[in-house]
Amino acid sequence: SHELRTPTAVILAECEYAKQNAKSAEDYAESIEVIERQAKRMSELITKLLSITRMDQGTHQAAFERANFSELAEIVTDETALASGKAVEVKKDIEDGIYANIDVGLMTRLVQNLVENAIKYTPEGGHVAVTLRRDGGELALSVADDGIGIAKKDLPHIYDRFWQADASRGADRGSGLGLSMVKQIAEAHGGSISVKSAPGKGSTFTYRMAAGN
Repeated sequence: SHELRTPTAVILAECEYAKQNAKSAEDYAESIEVIERQAKRMSELITKLLSITRMDQGTHQAAFERANFSELAEIVTDETALASGKAVEVKKDIEDGIYANIDVGLMTRLVQNLVENAIKYTPEGGHVAVTLRRDGGELALSVADDGIGIAKKDLPHIYDRFWQADASRGADRGSGLGLSMVKQIAEAHGGSISVKSAPGKGSTFTYRMAAGN
């Protein structure tokens, strides 16, 4: 409720400000931009909450199919980097032709969340590396960054819902649902997610699952 209350309060305050103080089309346009940004934040949070609830209750019927994981990782990484609008260099080292039995929608979200997180916690001018490899009978997707990293005391909590690191990490902390969803999606596919990180040295998240031929 707190996560929804904050953008709602901003929207209401901005509406009140516009009614009392806006004098020109430019003033109204600025207020609309603020309202739109906060409404998108609410919409994203609601979508995540619905997805998590459906997975919890078993009402989300995963549609598994043999899909080209290499192609998915390539496309989602490019689109996520472009949408971020941030001056972070995103490098890809993706092995071709890796297939797996996946729910394409859920797996898209897993890759997107990992890449979004890496970009979010990497300063302008930093680097993110997305790597996909076969490892025996498994595929291994790694998303590494040279950003601010995660303190050792925080690592056990990063997959907890709504948990957020201290604000001093210096980035928009988001909803605290992204990594929780990653873990749920990984488990739904019989896979696993792990992380190596240290403050000031960046983070590397690795997702593993069975690969197909």
